[in-house]
Amino acid sequence: MPKIPIIWYIAPQFWVWTPLGQDVKQLVAVTDKLLAIFPEEAKFYQEKGLSSIYVGHPLTDRLKNAPTREEARKKLGIQEAEKMIVLLPASRQQELKYLLPVMLESVEKLQEKIPSACFYLPISLAKYRSPIESLITKYKVKINLFEGETLEILAGADLAITKSGTVNLELGLLKIPQVVIYKVNAFTIWVARKILRFSVSFISPVNLVLMKEIVPELLQEKATSENIFNLSLELLFNQSRQEKLQLEYKTMIETLDNGVDSVSDKVAQEILQFMKIS
Repeated sequence: MPKIPIIWYIAPQFWVWTPLGQDVKQLVAVTDKLLAIFPEEAKFYQEKGLSSIYVGHPLTDRLKNAPTREEARKKLGIQEAEKMIVLLPASRQQELKYLLPVMLESVEKLQEKIPSACFYLPISLAKYRSPIESLITKYKVKINLFEGETLEILAGADLAITKSGTVNLELGLLKIPQVVIYKVNAFTIWVARKILRFSVSFISPVNLVLMKEIVPELLQEKATSENIFNLSLELLFNQSRQEKLQLEYKTMIETLDNGVDSVSDKVAQEILQFMKIS
């Protein structure tokens, strides 16, 4: 159906990394217009000859309805003086396997250093509850499991120890300090690095917005409990680091909302305008 126009909104992140250049060529070949959710994404496809415009990120619309820090902490019964740390290990089974153990090792160290700190872990899928409880028991740490709307606990946090993913942007829009980690099995990373020549500037969407390190990233062998522990203390207690992060979050948020009241409305306007031209 070559005469039907194709507008691509929220495209695959080929602009960050793709092992097959042919994937990019196919996308460009079949697409009439691409609505990008990152500034660098729009630039990437424009350089490929594809009509592309940065519309802003849809999460900015969703986060406008997030609870305030005060509302979230009051609902959870957390006092202002208490440190609240959220663990966000998984939306997939393999992430749970490779990320949660090292997170719990870091929690052991943090609970010894800050015994009054409160730890929360939202359950993304009911089937994960049993293996998560087993690991928590194994590491003998105290963590509150939470089932419900994740934003209700993210909004009240002082720090998140999190996997790489969209949740990083949610935390960034809420201005919550975070340590981002990611690990896969040894064979997978060997193939990625040696055969597929895996190389990216950043893994966290927060850092991809401005293409600079706003939040710390720990990938593969750097994702150790000691590194997580040290970065967590710095983000919790180093005032100059906190102030710098908040300024960079502010710039990131201004870039993400792209100066519009509603990103979704902007997307609709771009589609309607394209159809008029076509």
